[in-house]
Amino acid sequence: MEKRSIVKAVIFSIITCGLYGIYWFIQLTDEAHEAAGRQTTASGVMAFLFTIVTCGIYMLYWMFKMGETLNEAKRRRGMNADGNDGIMYLLLSFFGLAIVSEALIQSTLNDIVDFDNMAPESSMEQLPPGNGE
Repeated sequence: MEKRSIVKAVIFSIITCGLYGIYWFIQLTDEAHEAAGRQTTASGVMAFLFTIVTCGIYMLYWMFKMGETLNEAKRRRGMNADGNDGIMYLLLSFFGLAIVSEALIQSTLNDIVDFDNMAPESSMEQLPPGNGE
């Protein structure tokens, strides 16, 4: 996982007419799965294709699941996890603010990267794959 500048990601998405946004969406998906230690939705590329095929409906599901996935990743590390993130991402996306949801997801991933860089490896709770909520 890598820490990304949210401002740069949003600006690049606008400048490239959404092409960087596609890359960013794919990376967010794959890095959220990596942080959680398991795959909770389709892979990044497949999630993007499902979003296209379903005319955006899959993205609403994806937003909700990303909230759950990131909460799971935070709980594994002993970080404070608010259980309402998925609902917030879903509502923002439903009202046309998906880029805000993606920025919040990136912010959470950046927090996880910072936590992982500061904490010793043994401090992360080792949950077997598939052991979520």
